[in-house]
Amino acid sequence: MNNPKVSVIIPVYNTEAYVEQTLRSIMGQTLRDTELIVVNDGSPHGFGEEQHGALRQAVPDVEIVDIPHGGKGAAIRAGIARSRAPYTIYTDIDMPYTAESMCEVIDRVFAGTDVVIAVRNRSYHSRLSPMRKMMSYGSKLLNRIFLNIRHTDTQGGLKGLSPRARAVMLRTRISDFLFDTEFVVLAARDKRLRIEEVETMLRD
Repeated sequence: MNNPKVSVIIPVYNTEAYVEQTLRSIMGQTLRDTELIVVNDGSPHGFGEEQHGALRQAVPDVEIVDIPHGGKGAAIRAGIARSRAPYTIYTDIDMPYTAESMCEVIDRVFAGTDVVIAVRNRSYHSRLSPMRKMMSYGSKLLNRIFLNIRHTDTQGGLKGLSPRARAVMLRTRISDFLFDTEFVVLAARDKRLRIEEVETMLRD
């Protein structure tokens, strides 16, 4: 698209061969009128020229950005810096959420919400191992106690950003997965930003 309205940014690190089928399915079903940016976070294997070619064949308009390995936060910032659309959503390479959930996030940012946070419901946690479940609940508890933020489910793999929220994301400095928490903290401190949560559903 010459003037995309929303960019979908997906970080990749040592991914598997099914990626092109997943992205083709999701983009073809619901997210046709978007700019797709896949950021290769310095994968030493699993995302070389063969995977680049397969992905471009599956999704012809895809933008692939290769960066040195820096972590998920670095990859998301690189994708935003490269994007041409005013609005952004980012998610994980396995596309864990339904297309309907992704569209709900997009609709909210189009309607004026600056930061849309996909929160994980009971159905999500019911699929986790006991250790992962404990880590998830523990993370939210620590965010509430030590960071004193209202939106404690910071690690969900789907968020939507307005132009103002994109600028906040580009100010983050953490490169690993905790960039999400840093972003939510910075966004919560900016009283101009409207933040909302959306309960999402997982794909089968």
